Amino acid sequence: MLKESTKNFWKMQGEGARGTLRLLNMIHGYIYYTLYDHYVVAALDILRFLAHKLPNFWLTRIAYIYLYERYHCKVITYENARKLVTIEEEVIVPEEESMKIIPYEIANKLIFNHKDQLAIVDCPCRMEKKTAGKKYCEPIHTCIFLGKVGVDFVTSHMPRMNGQRATKQEVLKLLEQQHKRGVAFTLWFKDATGYRGGILCCCCACCCGGVEAERMARGLPGMKQIKLTAPSGYSAVVNADKCTACGTCVEVCPYDAREVMDIEGKKKLKQYTELCMGCGACVSVCPQGASSLKVDPDKGEIFDMTAIMELAEKAASNV
Repeated sequence: MLKESTKNFWKMQGEGARGTLRLLNMIHGYIYYTLYDHYVVAALDILRFLAHKLPNFWLTRIAYIYLYERYHCKVITYENARKLVTIEEEVIVPEEESMKIIPYEIANKLIFNHKDQLAIVDCPCRMEKKTAGKKYCEPIHTCIFLGKVGVDFVTSHMPRMNGQRATKQEVLKLLEQQHKRGVAFTLWFKDATGYRGGILCCCCACCCGGVEAERMARGLPGMKQIKLTAPSGYSAVVNADKCTACGTCVEVCPYDAREVMDIEGKKKLKQYTELCMGCGACVSVCPQGASSLKVDPDKGEIFDMTAIMELAEKAASNV
């Protein structure tokens, strides 16, 4: 007997694919959701092997591009993560507008309809560290699923990952706690889960597999044109008069965009703007208030929830 959540998951697949592709996406998505932790770890192991053992092999680049076109994320600020969680109405942004914000050909749909449909699941990245006996971040219960189809599916099919329904207040509290720790908030998009964003992650510099995958791709030849991670639309800046080069921001930066250097006997903070994703982790932990975010045209379109809702309303009125 098929569960209702499985039937709805099949219906969702029909919104973006037909025939054989729909069936393949259904199978892929089913495996992804039911074996979430094993899936993520297996994908990471493959990427690690290719990056560390076969960096110049022609198949390595193809494998990375194939994966990153179908599974990727957008960095969003803490404020917009909060807005995303609390929206009450259905939001559907036209694809031509979605692609400006989520700059990928595949899996770029901005479709949100998750009023009172939220769940929190154990983070597979932190679980991997724990299982391997390595240092990991607490709490583990930090992956946020959005939307009825995904929430119904993970809460009924993923007991091993402790998929549990959550209220907006519980999710907002989790976001605040993680923000104070200095994480990057990323919204993940995947072909096999309806070509849309449905998982909001709290990505720390030390545990996150997505962060690790982004870093690995940087070292591969010919990979500059494609990224697993789309920047937030901001870059972090430092007020040199306030900065004491304490290194707090360096420790939490997920993307290795900062470094404390010894220059003429004095510690100085060096910022690598080209590596910065504008996540704001440095801003949230700086004890001196020396870091801030500025709009950076080179970092893509901002995931601005207010503007996204306005786009959706405009599109709906023109129907």
